Amino acid sequence: SLHVIIEAHPTVYEKMVKDGWGEKSNVRICYGKWQDELPKLVEEGIEFDGIFYDTYGEHFTDLEDFHELMTKVLHKPDGIYSFFNGLAPDNLFFHGVACNCVKIQLSHLG
Repeated sequence: SLHVIIEAHPTVYEKMVKDGWGEKSNVRICYGKWQDELPKLVEEGIEFDGIFYDTYGEHFTDLEDFHELMTKVLHKPDGIYSFFNGLAPDNLFFHGVACNCVKIQLSHLG
């Protein structure tokens, strides 16, 4: 199976290349922001069994946009989706609100 990594941070990308990730036969590294790279994967017709999304430095609206594109590449109905939840990390109340908003949003995607 293919392991695709979309990485926008130049230092992390350089380390991945240095460590040989780009030389692995089942790994594809896409250097750039997911907002630019994921639509290319959608266009290619690539489908994933699982997706992990790191929300670090992202806003809730970015997460919404990601979820819309994700439905086009996540294998249904058995695909697995998980994400690092960094929404409102400094306030427990607002973090809880953000979690509930994401639950509602994901329930509408099916």
